[in-house]
Amino acid sequence: MHQGEYLKKLVDNSVLTVTEFAERLGISRPNMYVLYKKKKLDDFYLDKIRHMGLDLDNVNNQKGLVKEPKSSYPETQQDTAIPFYEANVTGGNVNNFGEQVKNASYFLTIPHFKDCTIAVRVNGHSMYPKYCNGDIVVCKKINDHSHIPYGEPHIVVMADYSVLKYVHPHNTDKTLFTLKSANEKFEAMEIKRADVLGVYLVRGKLELT
Repeated sequence: MHQGEYLKKLVDNSVLTVTEFAERLGISRPNMYVLYKKKKLDDFYLDKIRHMGLDLDNVNNQKGLVKEPKSSYPETQQDTAIPFYEANVTGGNVNNFGEQVKNASYFLTIPHFKDCTIAVRVNGHSMYPKYCNGDIVVCKKINDHSHIPYGEPHIVVMADYSVLKYVHPHNTDKTLFTLKSANEKFEAMEIKRADVLGVYLVRGKLELT
């Protein structure tokens, strides 16, 4: 492939039209097609192209004006694809979480939940009637555990289990969390903050029908 052909490939991959590219080189559109046929371009044109941040010697890896590759998925779908893990997050008796979520079972496309990172199934009745056994909760990961929105439902992940509870600060001990249930039949839990591996704020749910 000679330099004129490389130039055509460069223009085809550019965000500029042929006319706009020609104007950058200081020539007319018809003269661009003349350049496409030249085996070797004059240094004048090569310098102009380099000043645009492009390089005829490295057409495949341009930075300056070259278009970004398009995703193979529609943007809206890509933004809202949430991994669903067939792992029972308990509302009562605890259940191992970590071993079950290595690979997503499938992905959910849910509008208005673009910031969510995980969806899991509820197991148990301690969060009834807010969350029922079999419901799917859609959650956003909380990276900074010092800024947890207290009083809201969260999935709290420990080394051997996870629970779905309302998270509160402990009344007297800053090293602890107090986890409460929606169902008043279940007593509150106290856990060490240092033992918490992950916290996910529940943003919504899909009810089992």
